[in-house]
Amino acid sequence: MKVEINYSPPETIITVPSPEATYPFEINGELQNVVDFSCYIDGEYTNAHEEFFCHWMESPNYYPIYSLAEIYDFQQAEYEYMFKMQNIEFNYMKGSRKDTFFVKAIICSQKQFKEYYPYLHANGSMLNLSLWSLKQDVFRLEERECESPYPVKRTKNNRTRLVKLKWIANTPIATLNENTTLFWVGYDGDYITAFSNDGHFSTIETLQKIMPEKVELVTDYEWE
Repeated sequence: MKVEINYSPPETIITVPSPEATYPFEINGELQNVVDFSCYIDGEYTNAHEEFFCHWMESPNYYPIYSLAEIYDFQQAEYEYMFKMQNIEFNYMKGSRKDTFFVKAIICSQKQFKEYYPYLHANGSMLNLSLWSLKQDVFRLEERECESPYPVKRTKNNRTRLVKLKWIANTPIATLNENTTLFWVGYDGDYITAFSNDGHFSTIETLQKIMPEKVELVTDYEWE
């Protein structure tokens, strides 16, 4: 199984929420390694990425795994049923929009992660936030003032002008401590990004050492 990865220079990452932000959450702490794992395994977009990540997360050294996801209200019943069936501890928090919730879960076994991974990936494919971290609970929410990136028309006393809307919303924040590793399901679910201060993530050679058997990391996949 060949998995294509790509390293991004941490100094190019915009970690504070803004219209130009690199990711839809804030990152605090020292950002050392940013690695994109393509979900096109062996050159094809299949469920092989699920096999890859679930196999990788089999190590007991990675648990507990903490997850933070923002879901729509119509997904709530489905998530609750899955959590209860798998005995996964979870709680809800107010989302960044009226029709969303943040759900935080504690995953204690490989079996639980295998059941939850399809939900995380599908949620990311819907352009919703899906994060998980290894061993450490690095996620929190803070109320922040948000501003619309583009002005809208507003009329008052027969006068129309362009204004940028402002509102208060929960903002997800990930704090990188020593030996922190967290994953984010990228836009459209085409890739998953790892943020890590673990030395294993510093080069492709050191990262290869913690890969499951029969997984080969490549930086430039040759399409056949």
